[in-house]
Amino acid sequence: MTVIVHKIIDGAILYDDTVISDIRDDLFVPDSWTEVNLIPKTIGGRGQVFFVGDHQGKFVMRHFVRGGIAAKLSYDTYVWTGECRTRSFDEWRLTRKLLAFNLPVPVPVAAHFKKKGMFYKADILTQEIPAIKSLAAYVIAGNIFEDFWKKVGVHISKFHNVGLCHADLNAYNIQIDESAKMWLIDFDKSQILNPGRWRYYNLKRLKRSLIKICNENSSAKFKSSDWLKLLDGYSHASRSL
Repeated sequence: MTVIVHKIIDGAILYDDTVISDIRDDLFVPDSWTEVNLIPKTIGGRGQVFFVGDHQGKFVMRHFVRGGIAAKLSYDTYVWTGECRTRSFDEWRLTRKLLAFNLPVPVPVAAHFKKKGMFYKADILTQEIPAIKSLAAYVIAGNIFEDFWKKVGVHISKFHNVGLCHADLNAYNIQIDESAKMWLIDFDKSQILNPGRWRYYNLKRLKRSLIKICNENSSAKFKSSDWLKLLDGYSHASRSL
């Protein structure tokens, strides 16, 4: 793997040339791709996310946006504190580190920022994981397979065991493919930390997400006993280290 920083006007693109080699200034302009489709907001997440593709492969492009109260002040601009501290570069490097731990995450392809004055905007490109659905979609459809919740707990534990504190652990950022393999996506603002109470708060955030889905969808299947199964899988995986 060769990590390269390609300079563009008022910005830069960080990329891995073993995954993508055709780097151009409009790489993060959706319409510049041969294939481009806007991912429906119904899958969750904030802002615009696109499936894009060309002769080099199929990718997911995500534009960094703010959430909550901060979004009312500035939807997609961030204060400039240096190239190495941009949200996109940080997430690209963290995802690459998780991949080195052999964890199920999308392959980081390229990260981008564009600076204007004391502010910047950012984007990230990852390899598309074929045929995945969010944990939220499984819960809403009631499509629960054997040991489902226990496996979700084991999945989360794998990341916590290497110290990953996911900044937005919710039912949309846990994805499941057709072979029932589980993945974790979207590591904006996430960190590698020493063991601590953050693990409890990470799990609590996920539980709130699941409860919210049930409140908004009468067909959703999630019970207190399901959460206990998740915790059992999580605890068992943590003890087996």
